[in-house]
Amino acid sequence: MLQSKILFSIAATSGTTDKSWGSWRKGTFMNIIYVSFLSFLVFSLSEIMSDINLLAIGLTETHHNMSLSSLGTDNGSEIFVLHGGTLIDGTGSAPKSDSVVIINGNKIIAVTNQSENLNHYFNKLNGTQTGVRFLNLTGKYIMPGLFDMHAHVGGVLKDSYDRAASEKMLGTLLNYGITTIRNPGGPTNESVSLREDILSGKIAGPEMFTAGRLLNTPELPIPFIEKQVTTEEEVIEEVRRQATSGVDFIKLYVGLNPELLKVAIDEAHHQGIKVIGHLYLTSWTEAANLGIDFLTHGVPVSPFLLSEGKQRTFNLTGGGHFDHSLWLDLADLSSIEIRNMIDSLVQNQIPVDPTLNVYEAILKQGTYDPQNQQRWNKVLQLTKIMHERGVQILSGTDIPNFKLVPGKSLHHELELLAEAGIKPMDIIKIATGNGAKALSIINHTGTIEPDKQADMLILSANPIEDIENIGKIDAVISNARIVEK
Repeated sequence: MLQSKILFSIAATSGTTDKSWGSWRKGTFMNIIYVSFLSFLVFSLSEIMSDINLLAIGLTETHHNMSLSSLGTDNGSEIFVLHGGTLIDGTGSAPKSDSVVIINGNKIIAVTNQSENLNHYFNKLNGTQTGVRFLNLTGKYIMPGLFDMHAHVGGVLKDSYDRAASEKMLGTLLNYGITTIRNPGGPTNESVSLREDILSGKIAGPEMFTAGRLLNTPELPIPFIEKQVTTEEEVIEEVRRQATSGVDFIKLYVGLNPELLKVAIDEAHHQGIKVIGHLYLTSWTEAANLGIDFLTHGVPVSPFLLSEGKQRTFNLTGGGHFDHSLWLDLADLSSIEIRNMIDSLVQNQIPVDPTLNVYEAILKQGTYDPQNQQRWNKVLQLTKIMHERGVQILSGTDIPNFKLVPGKSLHHELELLAEAGIKPMDIIKIATGNGAKALSIINHTGTIEPDKQADMLILSANPIEDIENIGKIDAVISNARIVEK
């Protein structure tokens, strides 16, 4: 029976020493992290192994091309133990202090606390392990990796796709703690190729799910990568073409009327693919009832969501699919039209990513304008109403549109959700578990629970006290690989 008293901490080669994970700070570039003996921690590992190997973790970073240090091997020969930190697991449960998270390979095998006997969990490994690594996270906070559910990797403007820029963006997203993204529109083949290269490990990046080029009509042309369709046959042909290419979603755009929208939804579902909508000629209410799976942007600009009299005003004033200000001026958030819309979203379980960054960029740029401030308050109010009524809110940014900065803009999106009046614990669920549920991957990521993939952040401050603390990242663990921050 083995009783081991392990003394260790982490230090950088610059000569600084810390009693925990604190030497991993933003802007700090480290070549080697080594284990030194400083403080006692008792772990009973009886009948498990004849030795404990505390192995060094090598990390390097050159711009966006990050070298990732594996926490474990494919055969599960090494165990990684994160202990002493406060765990916010993403399920909505209360934070757990003095936690222990045990990782084997790329899987979380146990979540417990330091007062429990760990033998039970190590016995699950059937004696195959040859080493254990420990990280003392006392004073730190552990939470799931973040989701950006509206990330146009490489952009969505016509003739603007840049593979090198896309790879750089992916590295940046990881560095900001984003371990999963949804790309809701881009060049079809290039987007699928990027997803596959991440999956194979050829390039570093968050786990990616992607749509292809947008389906739209000539009546409402846009400067984005799109396929214009006018007939039901053309809709079906394009959906099938994208399905063959391997997309995860079909993205439907503002020019599709309810008839063409219905055809696209039915064919996509026939192909086993879900549908994202950024709509105008079809209201959110009708789209939800037609079977759409996701809706994007928190201001549902459509004349059909206004009262009859205000519809006439909107049309006579020349309102269009990007006229957010006019729509906000006319919309009554307590109207039967908006209430019915929210009811349809809840009943049909349609998630929405509000992309508050976008509306802040539209309404709050330049000098202070009282009318724009009123519109902005209305955006926040609608977001809070949807959340409180039970609409599943997702975290998304719309990068790189509106000059939004990858990674940083998602942190700001969460701050804007707090400005809307949503509680920090709910925001954490929005940014983690809600995304996993929407992507149907909640069984393997999105929360910190046994048998899930090791995607998590190590924070130096408590995000429950202040959601801005999500930006205080000491390290990112993506699929059980450490990304230096």
